[in-house]
Order: sequence, then C-alpha cells, then structure tokens
Amino acid sequence: MSLVVDDYTFNVEHKLPTEEKVPVTYPNTLPDAFTKFLQENRIACEVGLYYLLHITKQRNKNSLLRLLPAVKETYNDTAFTDIFLHLFTSNLTLLSEEFVSEDFCSHIFDGFFLVALTKKENIHRHVLRLLLHLHHKVAPSKLESLQKALEPTKTSGDPVKELYTQLSDKLQQKKPSPPATEPEPAAMELPLHNMPTPPVV
Repeated sequence: MSLVVDDYTFNVEHKLPTEEKVPVTYPNTLPDAFTKFLQENRIACEVGLYYLLHITKQRNKNSLLRLLPAVKETYNDTAFTDIFLHLFTSNLTLLSEEFVSEDFCSHIFDGFFLVALTKKENIHRHVLRLLLHLHHKVAPSKLESLQKALEPTKTSGDPVKELYTQLSDKLQQKKPSPPATEPEPAAMELPLHNMPTPPVV
C-alpha cells in the first residue's frame, strides 16, 4: 500500500499548477518489509509481482526501476517462472522508447535479467524474445554487449540457439552495408577521324 500511495502522491504533485508545486523527487528506496515479504511469503510475493506487472503496463518507469531490484529474490523464484516472464516482457515492450537510454537498459538487463540468466534457461529465451522485438530501440553499444552476454553455451537448448540466430540475423541486417565502390567508368575510346590540314596561306 505504501508503494501505491507513493505513486499516487507523486502523480498528484506533478498535476498541481506550477505556483503551488513543491519540487518532489520520486522515492528510490523500498520498505524493508516489502523485500522480506517478497522472499518469504507466497501470497505477498504474488501481489508484489502483479503490482510490478500493473505499473509496467501503466508505463510507470520510476516505479518499475524502484521495484525491480527487489524482484531478483522472490519466494520460490516466482519472478522467473514462464508465466510471469511472458507477461513482464510483453509489458516492457510498451516502454520501448525508454530502451534508447543506456541507463534504463542497464537496470532492466544487467540489474535483473542477466543476473539470473544462469538460474533457468527460460530466462534466456524470454530475454532473447524481448530483444527480437526491441533491438531497433536499444542503444547500439548496449546491444553489442547484450549480444555477447546472451550467446548460447554448449548446454543451451535448441530454442535458445534458434532465437539467438534470429537475433543475430536481424542485427546483421540492421548494420549499414559498406558503401559500394563504384567501378571507374571505362575510358571512352572514340575513333579519330583523319582531318585534312588546312592549306597554309
């Protein structure tokens, strides 16, 4: 409830007329109880994850970045089930414009997905699917490092390898092709006609 109140208060503050507005910064810490409940209580964990899905669908970037670090450790790894990851990655596509920012990408990929990549193969699949949809929005330098980090291992299953190949193909198509060197025009060979020399006067 405290998170909902923070969000609502922040939104109301921003709607106030400028003369009444007091500069308010969005809170970036979480109550200790929230993190504890996510880890120890199944029902609290599910409510927390549904709230994360809700704010992501609402395109609430501030709240998403605030909650995401707490979701890395959840009861029974609920945050890394196929059901949650499918809904979460689908909702993240609504924030596609935010992926231009390298800082946002770092929070989403480095701070959440890549940390858990070795836990379960399904995480790898969902991240690759997300990038297949958003590769054209992701900052190019970040995209390059993600491509390296997501390279399948020898033990990766066929779905992961196939998705990685699809992503690599799309990124290859996206790269600008080197400018084609135009062949030098062939020298024109014009026949020289014999011209009579004018008489000397």
